Amino acid sequence: MPTAPEQIAFIDFLREIEQTSFPFTRLRPVCVTGLDELLVTLGCTDRRAGAKELALMQGYKSRLRHAAVEIGRLADIHVPVAYDLVLGGESRLSARHTPQDLVPLWRIFGLNPTNRGEIARGHIAYHFGETL
Repeated sequence: MPTAPEQIAFIDFLREIEQTSFPFTRLRPVCVTGLDELLVTLGCTDRRAGAKELALMQGYKSRLRHAAVEIGRLADIHVPVAYDLVLGGESRLSARHTPQDLVPLWRIFGLNPTNRGEIARGHIAYHFGETL
């Protein structure tokens, strides 16, 4: 599956965007890895998430929103997900962790992806415009 040449783990990406000088080259794509596995490991799934996990995901979203202007100056941010993506009711994008449990990506990236496409054989991608 195609990804951006510059790769960084999700938690490291959050730390980097909070620096006083934005660390990434403008108009260049970045690949942010490990988000889905991090959320599963921390119990941030529809069936397991309690108040603590919901607050954690809201914190991630807030940190991204705080740097949204700078993030918007990047070409694209690729966030590969190992699980099948599911666009549910109210345009809530999730990743199917198990047949009965979803990782609610919409809690971090918001609702209403602008489009859906196949980026490589069998690999579906959703694009979010400015939803932070």
